[in-house]
Amino acid sequence: MSAVRPVPPITIEKPVAKVWTGARAIAEAVKLADVDVIAAYPIRPYTGIMNAIAAMIADGEFQAEIIVADSEHSQFEVVKHAAATGARVFVGSSGVGLMYAYEAMLVTGLGSVPVVGVVGTRALDDPGNFGMEWTDAFTTRYFGWLISWPRDVQEALDMVLVAYRVAEDHRVLQPHFVALDGAALTHVAMPVYPPTKKQVTEFLPPYRPPYRIDPMDGPVTKAQHIAPSLIGPEQRKRIDVAMLKAKEVIIEAWKDYARYVGREYPPFIETKWMDDAEIALLSMGAYMKDIELVVSKLREKGLKIGTVRLRYLRPFPAEELVKVLSGVKAVGVIEFGFSFGSPYRTGPLYHEVATALYEADERPKLLDFLFLGGREPKPEHFIKAAEMVNELAKGKTFEKKAYWLTLRGEDI
Repeated sequence: MSAVRPVPPITIEKPVAKVWTGARAIAEAVKLADVDVIAAYPIRPYTGIMNAIAAMIADGEFQAEIIVADSEHSQFEVVKHAAATGARVFVGSSGVGLMYAYEAMLVTGLGSVPVVGVVGTRALDDPGNFGMEWTDAFTTRYFGWLISWPRDVQEALDMVLVAYRVAEDHRVLQPHFVALDGAALTHVAMPVYPPTKKQVTEFLPPYRPPYRIDPMDGPVTKAQHIAPSLIGPEQRKRIDVAMLKAKEVIIEAWKDYARYVGREYPPFIETKWMDDAEIALLSMGAYMKDIELVVSKLREKGLKIGTVRLRYLRPFPAEELVKVLSGVKAVGVIEFGFSFGSPYRTGPLYHEVATALYEADERPKLLDFLFLGGREPKPEHFIKAAEMVNELAKGKTFEKKAYWLTLRGEDI
């Protein structure tokens, strides 16, 4: 038996700081990933990503085919078919534009094609409401797409690169969205340390599809029209198994990313101050920075409170969340989406969290705090949420499970 050889250390190049918006950082990630085909159609706040990619290609910064489609539906069809031929692809949209592409997105999930895209989240649609909401991205959780959620511009760039690594893994072969909070990340400039091209090439080799649509390779059928009695259940079970396997692939990918790039993230859940926390605020995305600032001030006043940030919505890290919240008395879910007429008039993130905790031997009490319609929350809203969760932990009974903290007028 041969001896186990130690993995040789990788020399990490010193990163060079840039100041980029989220849109620009996503475009840089697409360039670093050496994407072959990009399909675009403008809708705010995603449009800035499309514009940045188009400018890079026009300036000769990298070579790729960019196709401006006649609609979002056509846009997603383009990348679905390009990925089926073995190309590395990129797509994105926002709001009602994303909803127009539902048919193509669903078939992409059923077709085992690793499309990577970005949702610039925004409200659905008053019309003309460009404020940030999660409803557009949340609706895609039914379609077989992996979904990750960055907190800042740096993580957005990193998540796109890791999304390609995970989606293209032969154990997964599913499409992957990175949900970028509209305006709060897409249009805000932050310091970014992009990896070098060499680092990305070592971490993310060229895509090698297990099969592709090519007349020279023999017949392959993807996303075919089928009778339910043929392979309908089996197609959906394949996605279920791919999501299960994706969890181990995600863990491996983030470990390798840290090894090659020198930036380390927890794979599914990021926590702060949870070692002694009796209560917690849980959320995702860009406003976690504001929530953490509020919680740090409350801890200075003696409140034993922590924060929990989900990095992935699909696959949902249920077992990991149960472990993180073990021993916590009460949790406030901070979310920017809603499902009208839902149980207890709560939001979809609350539903995911409550379902994950249902089988736990010990589970905390929950309250849901809703920020809808694009109206931006303020620190005092998160302070109010923390105070209510603390009261819940001490035994106070609340009339409702969900509260709209930015609402004008009475919240009935």
